Amino acid sequence: MRQKGFTLLALFIASVTLAIALTQGLNSSEYGLLPVETPSTDVDLPADVRASGSDFVSEERYGRQWVHYGTVTRSDRSFREMFIAAENASQVKAGQPLPEGTLILMETWHAPESLGTVFIKQKRGGTWEYGSFSPAQPSYQVSLQNSCHSCHAPFPETDFTLTKPLLEAALQRQQVQVAYCDRAGRSPCTPESYLPGASQ
Repeated sequence: MRQKGFTLLALFIASVTLAIALTQGLNSSEYGLLPVETPSTDVDLPADVRASGSDFVSEERYGRQWVHYGTVTRSDRSFREMFIAAENASQVKAGQPLPEGTLILMETWHAPESLGTVFIKQKRGGTWEYGSFSPAQPSYQVSLQNSCHSCHAPFPETDFTLTKPLLEAALQRQQVQVAYCDRAGRSPCTPESYLPGASQ
C-alpha cells in the first residue's frame, strides 16, 4: 500500500512539474536558474541530497557553488549525484563540447547514509583531467589520469562525459534529471543509460 501511495505522489509531482514547465515556457533555448520541483527516484536518497535537489539552483558544497543536474541510480542500489560548477552552467551549449575550464563533480553514494569518494574532472588544454577527495577533505587538484580516462575514452560523442545528455536536459528543463544504470559499481553503462528519464 505504501508503494502505491509513493507512486501516486510521484505522479502528482510529475504532473505539477509539467504544468509549471508549460506555464513558464521552460522549453526555451536559454538556460536560467529557476526553482522547479525534481522528480522522485526509486532510491531512498539521504535528506540533504533530497533537499539540495528539490530546487534547480546554485548551492554550496565543498567550499564552492554547484548546480545539481543529475542522479544516476545503479542496479546495486548505489547512486551518483552529478554537479557542474555554477560558473560553468551558463556556458554549456547543447550539442557542443563542454567549454574549457568546465568543472564537474560526482558524489558516489553506496547507500543513502553512506557517501563515498567524491570525484571531479576539469577540462584543461582541451582534455579532461581527473581528481578525487574525501567529503571531509575537499581538494580540487586534477591531473591526467589514464585509469580515469580509460573508462571515459569510448564516449567522444559526449565529450568524454557520460552524463552530458543529462546535463543538457537539466539546463534546458531547469530540472534535475534522473537515469538508471543496470551495472553495479563503477562500470560505465551504455550511452543510452544516461539519456534523461532512462529507467529500470
